[in-house]
Amino acid sequence: MKHLVIIGAGDFGRELYWHAQKSVGYGTDWDLKGYLDGNTALAHSNKLSLPFLGTDDDYMIEPDDVFSCAICSPPIRKKVVEKFLAKGAQFLSVIHETAIIQGSAQLGQGIILCPRTMVNDHAVVGDYVMLNELTTIGHDAVIGNYTCAMAHVDITGFVKVGCETYWGSGARALPHSHIGDNAFVGAGSVVLKRVRENDRVFGVPAVSINN
Repeated sequence: MKHLVIIGAGDFGRELYWHAQKSVGYGTDWDLKGYLDGNTALAHSNKLSLPFLGTDDDYMIEPDDVFSCAICSPPIRKKVVEKFLAKGAQFLSVIHETAIIQGSAQLGQGIILCPRTMVNDHAVVGDYVMLNELTTIGHDAVIGNYTCAMAHVDITGFVKVGCETYWGSGARALPHSHIGDNAFVGAGSVVLKRVRENDRVFGVPAVSINN
């Protein structure tokens, strides 16, 4: 039996505790061990349902440990995951039992698919992507590594999403849109055609708010 360590004891980490218990392999292949977080004040939180195991830097990986990253800031997520990979950590994909994955879809490693997410025909989801509840990836869409999509995001058919992008709740991209690396799409926004690399957009239609 493997023991899942959740990296990140914040708000989404607390949600992941519950999602994990209804995910593929829980109780048969792996169980839940505890949290890691750089914010040691969280060790005293009365909201945590698992033990606080220490900080990211101090924790010593044990042979049966597997990990899932519950950090929703893509650049921080990438930094932490790469730090653990360098120490030899193995990341588990946490896929909720209600997620729908069509057989032609391709899934990367270390992903999180929350309740009622959907990955459609010939879609590609990269490594260490997090899709929160009720998020849909349309047919032939490509989602870059470390992307984080909050609840009710709709990325439609043939959309190309770069790496380390963030999608606020209820955001949407219309078919054939292109979203560059490190882009930020605000909650409720609708991307019509393109978001440039490193841009922050908001609104309907989504426009740049960098300036």
